[in-house]
Amino acid sequence: MNKKLGAIAMLLSATGMGLVGTISRGTTAGLAHADKSVIGSFLAFGRMSVGLLGFILILIFTGKAGLFRRTRLSTTVILGGVSIGLSLGCYISSTLMTTISNAVFLIYTGPLFCALLARIFRKEKISVLSGIFLSLVFIGMLLTIGIIDFKNGSPTFGLDLSASTPDFPQKSLGDLLGLLSGIFYGLALFFYGYRKDVDSIVRGVWNFFWAACATLVMSIVLRPWHGVSTFTATNWMWAVALFLVCGLFALGFLVVAGRNLPAVEYSTISYWECPVAILCGLLVWGEKLTPMGMIGGLLIVGGGLAPIIVDAIARKSRASTS
Repeated sequence: MNKKLGAIAMLLSATGMGLVGTISRGTTAGLAHADKSVIGSFLAFGRMSVGLLGFILILIFTGKAGLFRRTRLSTTVILGGVSIGLSLGCYISSTLMTTISNAVFLIYTGPLFCALLARIFRKEKISVLSGIFLSLVFIGMLLTIGIIDFKNGSPTFGLDLSASTPDFPQKSLGDLLGLLSGIFYGLALFFYGYRKDVDSIVRGVWNFFWAACATLVMSIVLRPWHGVSTFTATNWMWAVALFLVCGLFALGFLVVAGRNLPAVEYSTISYWECPVAILCGLLVWGEKLTPMGMIGGLLIVGGGLAPIIVDAIARKSRASTS
């Protein structure tokens, strides 16, 4: 492993991921709000298709075409790709309908749902400490989407689906799509826990093939074609930038990072996506975090990072005593 190369690649990848919301908004500038609610499926399809082409090129250049043909395809590999495709389709729509910070915080609830699925279906134990961290993520999720709020000097409970702002008339739906992207992300992480014998590049090709298929079906169902048909040359330039920067660039460096970093460091640096997205929302779009949203985001990111940091400290301690 070349850790320096891996760290740089992961930072570049996470930066590309963090630009999804900003570039998506540039792509949909001038479109009606109704079109924005479904356009994410088309943009996700383009992003996954470009990512697939990139991985096919990597597969060829690394001489693993034969290994790809010999690798047995399984249901979990297919479901992993489908889940990540649906997750990113919901996530892009979420960034267009609610604040970028809410969208990125909610997709990072994925590890919570992954842990719950692993506990139910693989009987994986959850320690008391891990349970506390997962509870923090869960509470953060409730704060971020407004189920727990603080109004007029007292706490309130419940989701107001009619809540909206002049900038985000479909904010509640955007928050729900963000939560749905987190659920699908958790499903993807859960399915990635199977078939660890599959080479990372081979799996990447299949992953993005099935993700592209899922987002294509999502597009056929949601029919975002009216919005796409109104794209100007500027809209298409932003769309191509999304496909290349957040697709080929970010996903390509993700492969480099995965091959050169231990899982703990890889996972920790991936959270760089959150501050990148939040800074873009603040500097480019003038979005300010509400106090409750800030607390919720800190709980989600802190609860997600804490197990990784604790594991890293424990590994370092064991290594120093051995």
